[in-house]
Amino acid sequence: MSYLEELEALLRARGVAGERVRETVDDLAAFVAESGVDPEEEFGPVAEFADDLGGQDGEAGPEALVWGADSFAAQGRMNELGAQGWEIDRLDRQGRFVSHRDEPPQAWEYRQESALGRGDRERMARRLAPEGWELCGHYLTHVYFKRARAAVVGPEAALEGRPEPSGRRFSWGVPGVLVTGFFLVVLVVSLFSLGRTLWEGDAADRVATLLGAVVGGAVGLAAMTVVVWLAFRLLARIRNR
Repeated sequence: MSYLEELEALLRARGVAGERVRETVDDLAAFVAESGVDPEEEFGPVAEFADDLGGQDGEAGPEALVWGADSFAAQGRMNELGAQGWEIDRLDRQGRFVSHRDEPPQAWEYRQESALGRGDRERMARRLAPEGWELCGHYLTHVYFKRARAAVVGPEAALEGRPEPSGRRFSWGVPGVLVTGFFLVVLVVSLFSLGRTLWEGDAADRVATLLGAVVGGAVGLAAMTVVVWLAFRLLARIRNR
């Protein structure tokens, strides 16, 4: 039985919901396949890892934490939790941060970068490695690195207490709220305008309007994708020099 198969069996034995077990094992399998790491070396003994993920009662263990943030708030939230001793292990398929806290806890530092593709991530990881940073996950064009605070300040990084994280499981930055709100307003106005035209126009107008909406939307989406891709590509090249 492989590590992940044994982990799946242990989680089910602990009463973890079947859907959650499948999602967890699928996420871990994808991470292992992409990174090429040995699961036991990366996650530790399978029984202990199952306890961290599921706990004896089927809920998340008290020292495991899964949370999310938009790209504007992520670095601040990562460092806030890192100062409380939370270490990020990976990102799941939804882009959420999967983290844990050791005993005794120690402080962690994090940074968020931008990269396109595995090649950019690997070059960035090599550039940051001499400073003690190690890759802890990526999602879309965002790449996340962690560094034990002890690598910078030594034993002072050890934490005396175990502060509880806030109840927030997703953090929004002000720019993220504004951007999301703007696009929602544009979407609502566009749909209203389209609906009004379809309601008031004749058959020819409706066909022309629908065709124009489809073509215009496709062209706009493609143009925006190209611009964003080029911007991130340029930023990644500048940072990796």
